[in-house]
Amino acid sequence: MLRFMLFILVFLGFSPVFAKTIVINGEDDWAPYSSATKNYKDVEGLAPDIVRAAFKTQGIKVITRPVPFARCLHEVDEGTAIGCFDTVISSDTQDRYIFHPTPLFTADMVIYGNVNETPKTWSFKDLEGKTVGTTNGYTYPTEFISNKKILHSPGPTEKSQLEKLASGRIQYAILWGLTGSLILEERPDLTKKVKALGVISRTNLYLSFSKKHKEGAKYAALLEKGLQKIRSNGTYAEIVDQFNSRHVAEESRL
Repeated sequence: MLRFMLFILVFLGFSPVFAKTIVINGEDDWAPYSSATKNYKDVEGLAPDIVRAAFKTQGIKVITRPVPFARCLHEVDEGTAIGCFDTVISSDTQDRYIFHPTPLFTADMVIYGNVNETPKTWSFKDLEGKTVGTTNGYTYPTEFISNKKILHSPGPTEKSQLEKLASGRIQYAILWGLTGSLILEERPDLTKKVKALGVISRTNLYLSFSKKHKEGAKYAALLEKGLQKIRSNGTYAEIVDQFNSRHVAEESRL
């Protein structure tokens, strides 16, 4: 009987590498960190590469499902999704989700303004009394979202922020990491009116797991084990190096 069962497993192409397959929500419009593939059936970028590699060490295959970020988090809030990437730990999120201790990666919070303004070293205090664009549903550091002196002006996408900035409807825009650079490459018309003025914060990003999903805590713990594994065995460094070689100038690499 044992031989028969082994034969059946081999015949069916059974692989012990993946004992389980799970679906994780991923931001669909945050290239190059996390964005939908052209056919909108998968998620590509730094975040899903890290997530897949980490879970693989735990015998888990991950299917990444592209979702607009506000819905991505909403489904985690409701418990209909196990988790969503990428999220900042803040006063708004720390009690809503289960987080793994080791971050997926770190990204800059970049200030964009008028093309004639001189770049400088920024603090959140510099934005007080100013109208600043943000993206609906995105998570930001507590120091930023809790400052009532900053006039927040949310928009549907990071691209819409730059368009609002170019038209003079806001004074500054907050974009994460390399997203702004990619948008301006695609929209050279905007470069005549807006530019990056500096980094205001460097923040860790995480995969937020659902407190309502019955397996949220389980997979948060498994992802943490996987992240530690790929950081120790060199896989994480390989993923980041490949990402840097494609997207990041030498002086700004992670």
